[in-house]
Amino acid sequence: MPLLKAEHLSVKEGSKEIVKDVNWEINSGENWVLFGLNGCGKTTLLSRLAGYLSPSGGKVFLFGEEVTPENQLRLRKKIGWVSSSFFDRYLRYETVLEIVLAGKYGTLGFQDQWIGKDDVHKAKKILADFGLKERMRYPYDTLSKGQQQKVLIARALMADPELMILDEPCGGLDIFAREYFLHMVEGLTKERNMGVIYVTHHTEEILPFFNKAALMKDGALTATGDLKKVFTKTCLSDFFEVPTDVLWTKNHFFINLNLNFEQNSFFL
Repeated sequence: MPLLKAEHLSVKEGSKEIVKDVNWEINSGENWVLFGLNGCGKTTLLSRLAGYLSPSGGKVFLFGEEVTPENQLRLRKKIGWVSSSFFDRYLRYETVLEIVLAGKYGTLGFQDQWIGKDDVHKAKKILADFGLKERMRYPYDTLSKGQQQKVLIARALMADPELMILDEPCGGLDIFAREYFLHMVEGLTKERNMGVIYVTHHTEEILPFFNKAALMKDGALTATGDLKKVFTKTCLSDFFEVPTDVLWTKNHFFINLNLNFEQNSFFL
């Protein structure tokens, strides 16, 4: 049974189609990289896959159930969803501790009647691991960008997720926090056999435990499959529409775009 499945998913805003006919399946043990340029629709797509917003057309299945308004909240409790692009629109005055506690139930607001002493203890432990224990009473909008990102990651871990959907989770993190988080995610995937969808623009974040990749362009998935079959010279040259070299090392790979700036007036 797939953890997540999208069938002909589309999203329209007014007359503009932001996400176009996406078909995608994520299974246990698959760790996906979603790669695309800014503005291609990644966050819009992921917010529907995570069950926080509804698509304009098509279907989303989570853990074998079609997502409906009636089961949306219950199903997204099993998802760790990190996206400052999404949550920054909703969070402002909520305290750090309230935001992390809300992650257990996948809610945007804090529901005090659902929270017990064990939940508070767990939230404080996670915040301590991220160096945020002294700021647990701070409002979200008083934190630095890196601290806000850590809060959203802590919120996702509060859910003990079966699926992690991570929209540029290392944005704003320093090198130590980034490495800590990436290896934490790697450990969780091995321990729980959960799935991961990971958005990044930085190839150094794509560690060997990622085994699948999807390319997104202009609202559509243009390629999906095994990581090393998607991140190839031919595939990426077609994707970027410029000659692209790909260099693989033991633990990382690097992309080099062979841009001719004299012929590309866009950059002038």
